[in-house]
Amino acid sequence: MLQLKEGKKSLDLNGYTVIVPSICVGNAAQLACDLLISSKQLKKIGNIHHPTLIPICGPYAYEHQPEEKAAACELYENAEDKLLVLQFRAPFISKHIKDFHQKLAQILKGAQSVIILSGNFGYEKRIIDGSSYEYKANEQFKDLYMEPLSVVKWREFSGETIFGGGNALQLYRVLESLNIPVMVLFRYLLDGDNSIDATLIVAELNELCKGFLKLSEGSQDVKLVVPSSWKLLFGNDFPELIF
Repeated sequence: MLQLKEGKKSLDLNGYTVIVPSICVGNAAQLACDLLISSKQLKKIGNIHHPTLIPICGPYAYEHQPEEKAAACELYENAEDKLLVLQFRAPFISKHIKDFHQKLAQILKGAQSVIILSGNFGYEKRIIDGSSYEYKANEQFKDLYMEPLSVVKWREFSGETIFGGGNALQLYRVLESLNIPVMVLFRYLLDGDNSIDATLIVAELNELCKGFLKLSEGSQDVKLVVPSSWKLLFGNDFPELIF
């Protein structure tokens, strides 16, 4: 399942924070991970293969490692900041998703914490003037991030379903059962051009993880870099000759 570069057989995630996107409404979580990978120039260290992942191969999405090829599930690392980001580029085959979550949990069980990014349909928001972000975290995660969680303006999610949230809660429950510190963070949004939503999700995540993300407009910090693959996010422009 795990295919690492440079002949490695396993991942040592001791002290690492792992960020995992769900396949959610508007692909906002995947776009947010795109921004993280491109902005911090994370290094691709391998792929994950599983029957639930529809195989794909395509041109690379980022400019900092142009020789790489895109695959269905990719792993990106910043060893200095102890940050690992997963990226999915294909939908799941649902009948295999339970087994995939179990095996992914075994890969991630040594991590310090896991953050699952997701989205929820905007029309499901019940408190109109409340925060556009909600989170669900287990006690182990709350203990690790007690101070930053007390500062952020997110609401704690108490429901049973994130509509449009894809596999976020399913993976959360598997990781929680193994006592892995885990949190789901989602934004209320709608389908369409969700590049702005992705930027806002990364900005909120940065409020929680300033220690290693260091993403801001300040000259001393890392600035957000839009991936080259976003230039064709909605395909080519329409030909003017049709008019």
